[in-house]
Amino acid sequence: MSSYSVIIPAAGSGSRMGASIPKVLLPLQSVERRAGSSILRHTVAVFAKDRSCKRIVVCVPDAWRSRFETEVTDLANVTLVAGGDTRQASVHCGVELLAGIVGADGEREAVLVHDAARVCVKEETISRVVAGVYQHGAVTAAVRVVDSLCRAEGDLVGGYISRDDVWAIQTPQGFWLSDLLVAHRNAKLGGISVSDDAALVGLSRRIHLIEGDRQNVKVTMPEDLEIARRIIHQGVVAHGV
Repeated sequence: MSSYSVIIPAAGSGSRMGASIPKVLLPLQSVERRAGSSILRHTVAVFAKDRSCKRIVVCVPDAWRSRFETEVTDLANVTLVAGGDTRQASVHCGVELLAGIVGADGEREAVLVHDAARVCVKEETISRVVAGVYQHGAVTAAVRVVDSLCRAEGDLVGGYISRDDVWAIQTPQGFWLSDLLVAHRNAKLGGISVSDDAALVGLSRRIHLIEGDRQNVKVTMPEDLEIARRIIHQGVVAHGV
């Protein structure tokens, strides 16, 4: 697989989890049999053990920086940077840091952005996204929507929406670093706010869809954490770890 760097936004409070600590510090059963290993460590470890991953930039809440450092201190090629008040601001901090490290080579530097809370990401998904960057320049992992969709009118069904050609966006998303840097700088200057980096880069170029993984769940609510734990446990058992 071709080389890449990754930015992992992890500065959110995760208020919908109702936890007293940032949600990515909540524990999971570890694939390394480390009791209490966190969501953050699991996610970062997937990239740290990938020989094609040259650099990992983790955007963290400044007030929790020392705790975050203890979670990843023994993992290779990890740099922490203080994040911002929003996901977009946090990724921008990571992009600027990475651009400063890479310098003029950023035009052909593949960079992924992956949510720390998507703890079940698989190496196969990462490989497909990296390959997609080298082929298309701007891509996102996604899966086809299989549920019926509707518009709501209060608590009533206001009408059904066709799910044909509708995909649910995931991370990782992948870009050339130079494109991502320009997109974030322009957004900051223009006061533009979007939901993710594909939407941001998509303001100036087409984004290609890369087949994701239905098990690549995002831990947002308490029940998501239990789902992620089961997926990870099944993977551990399947691989005999």
